[in-house]
Amino acid sequence: MKPLVTQNIESLRPYEPGKPVEEIQRELGVADPIKMASNENPLGPSPKAIEVMKSACEQMHYYPDGGCYYLKEKLAKHLKPYDIEPHNLIIGNGTNEIIEFVIRTFVAPDENVVTGDPSFIIYKLAGISHNREEITVPLKDNLCYDLTAVNRAINDKTKVVFLANPNNPTGRVFDIHEFEHFLTHTPEDIIICLDEAYAEYVDNSEIPNGLEYAPYRSRLIVLRTFSKIYGLAGLRVGYGVSDKSLISYMDRVRPPFNVNRMAQAAAMAALDDQTHIRKSIEINQKGRKYLQSEFKRFGIKYYPSQTNFILIDFGKPADSYYQALLKKGYITRPVKNYNLPNCLRITIGTDEQNRGLIQALTELPDA
Repeated sequence: MKPLVTQNIESLRPYEPGKPVEEIQRELGVADPIKMASNENPLGPSPKAIEVMKSACEQMHYYPDGGCYYLKEKLAKHLKPYDIEPHNLIIGNGTNEIIEFVIRTFVAPDENVVTGDPSFIIYKLAGISHNREEITVPLKDNLCYDLTAVNRAINDKTKVVFLANPNNPTGRVFDIHEFEHFLTHTPEDIIICLDEAYAEYVDNSEIPNGLEYAPYRSRLIVLRTFSKIYGLAGLRVGYGVSDKSLISYMDRVRPPFNVNRMAQAAAMAALDDQTHIRKSIEINQKGRKYLQSEFKRFGIKYYPSQTNFILIDFGKPADSYYQALLKKGYITRPVKNYNLPNCLRITIGTDEQNRGLIQALTELPDA
């Protein structure tokens, strides 16, 4: 009998999301667990987005605009300082889907992709699912991308390089000098996919903004999302910025109606609510500073972050700490699937959530 699936699908393991609140309530009987696992905005969506979602419910019997015309128009206005036009944009069901588009559209069966390790695991899963070779380059000891080593790993079969800046799950970044050196030494025919899902949280002026480079390098694709600072993770809206020729090719493989009507309406409204964005940035900066200072005070190793999460390292398997925090009502993210078995990734929450987490950590044995 012929095999049911190909070997690459047989070896594929599904993506493991952070535990949902409902599961902890059901399994552990915790009444009001605090989820600090999936890098969601603790303030939730913009009130403006919530309001338009209510109105959009009345239109759910209509298919959405497949090309996201009005969302692209609004995004282009939002990105006007970077000379971005609607034809430079592709909208996806989260940036995960756009990563799939990149591999399906541009990487032939005998070509490969290069990325850092550990980095956003979807790069690996998407490559495996499409049976494309992936070359992974270890991060530096400080868990930053080694862009020089990435350059060395590129060969004549390389088509795409995936870079996450800031990187997930480490929260670490590479600076402008490193990035420009990388661009200079990367062949022009290589597609660079720069994932900037956490760009709005960056407060270091030495970190490159991919949108500033997009108009000048035709094979650069910059990814951004509405799942993080905009608080719309549950609606799945991401976008890519690139040369119109690359966008046109990806549009050919994009499924029809891939972004639903409610998601498009909420994303447009979220762009208009800069007050909500500023408040989200402020609470994150305050929380990041507080958590990092507390980790330092209690001798818990952490990696300085430019995101809305912090990676901490216990120096020994973190699973017992993870389970103990669950029982105290705090859902964090173990990252064994990133080959970081001693670490937990912790989303920055509200002031109350952050202080509660620190209190819970200090009550754990050996913490």
